[in-house]
Amino acid sequence: MKNFLLMPLLLLLLSCRGHEIKSSTKKLVDKIEKYNVLDYEHVYEAGKTTEQYKNFIKLREKASIEELLILINYNNTVVKGYVSWALADKKYLNLFEILATFLNSDETVPTQKGCTGSQDKLASEFYYRVYYQSYYNKLSVSDSIFFLNQIQKMDSVILYSDKETDLLDIALKNNNGNEKTYNRIKQLAEKENIMALVALAEYKRQVDIPFLVHLGEKSFLAISHFPNNAFWDVLLQYKNTNKSLEYFLAISSYKNKSALSLLKEIYQNCDSVQINLLDEALVKNYCPEYQDLILEIWEKHKTIDYTITQKLVMDCPTKASVSFAKGLMLSKAFNLLEFDYNYGTKDSIIPLMLKSVCLYNKELVTDICKKNILISDFDNLYGFLSLIEDERIIETTDVLVERLKKEKYPFEIFYTTKTLLSFKNLETNEKVKNILITKQDKWNRDNWAESFREMFMKNNIRIE
Repeated sequence: MKNFLLMPLLLLLLSCRGHEIKSSTKKLVDKIEKYNVLDYEHVYEAGKTTEQYKNFIKLREKASIEELLILINYNNTVVKGYVSWALADKKYLNLFEILATFLNSDETVPTQKGCTGSQDKLASEFYYRVYYQSYYNKLSVSDSIFFLNQIQKMDSVILYSDKETDLLDIALKNNNGNEKTYNRIKQLAEKENIMALVALAEYKRQVDIPFLVHLGEKSFLAISHFPNNAFWDVLLQYKNTNKSLEYFLAISSYKNKSALSLLKEIYQNCDSVQINLLDEALVKNYCPEYQDLILEIWEKHKTIDYTITQKLVMDCPTKASVSFAKGLMLSKAFNLLEFDYNYGTKDSIIPLMLKSVCLYNKELVTDICKKNILISDFDNLYGFLSLIEDERIIETTDVLVERLKKEKYPFEIFYTTKTLLSFKNLETNEKVKNILITKQDKWNRDNWAESFREMFMKNNIRIE
């Protein structure tokens, strides 16, 4: 594969000798070149599909493989980018050749992704079109196998390339202990590339242990993928000086009593940021041995993420419910976490906890709701309001009324009001009406005014 990198451009030229580009194809190329930005399918705030992207679709549908192979050598990088996407979508058999060409040229292309415009590597734009092909096109089983094979070949091109590329980390991550690439991985690891060290650790070879031990702190992430007893003394050396995520991942990967004991010792001297990192490591290397420490972090710091909340509910529902209740009663701000790509999941944590408490410790629910109505930010309060409505916890009426008096923003006023009106109590409704009259300048505006009017009609409330 390494020798192949020197001649992909020549091979592509030879493969399409004798073919010509149709005038209709040339017109599309001219339009793409004139606009000169590689637009993704949905761009800008409205997520619209531009004429530029539509021209790419036309190019993909009308141009032959032979035409596209000629155009891959065009003198405009935007055209090259779209041509490479078209070849990927049309399942050209040697996509790795195109990647090799782009890596050699090291060209960049202006791109528009959503609201973000930037200058990116042509090689990266092409690689990710192949890597995320299922996002762009519906794939059959045979299609999926085809792209998997192409990605393996492309990863090999990346691994053996002498060019610096931001694709190296993903190729190393995809390596998965491939015996055929061991020697190359070892070469890259000797340059002390962190992801190469991780890829080397995936082989779990005894012969590599002295090398990883020698690197000390640089080997922590690698050790988390190869938790061998030979590394334990190395980890112990840093217990008073290192509180990084990589260090916590290395220790927690052992998943035994020794690891738990060391983590508990370190935890006693962690600040809030370090506790977040510790919690992330415990989540990523979760095992039943770590349950009590995870729950202690929740009870004392209100720190937790959705993934581990789900696991605790499944693995130790009764114990988790008791712990959830303790944390929910703590007079401390919530510290709800999201790791990696779990964006938006933290909104589900409080509802899940409340559901658990309702199931196993229902007698505590009212007090928990009252407490949080008084102290929670509105982003976190919404989960409590939903429960109060569903369970019709009218004992919270007085604190909800007090909360409503203090609310400043339309959405806060709306949902607090909605919860109070759900009790269907005439006296409460009158209190709500009087408060809303004094706050009319805060809620009777923009799109919220109509939402309030609709709610008033449903509840027979009249506010002029």
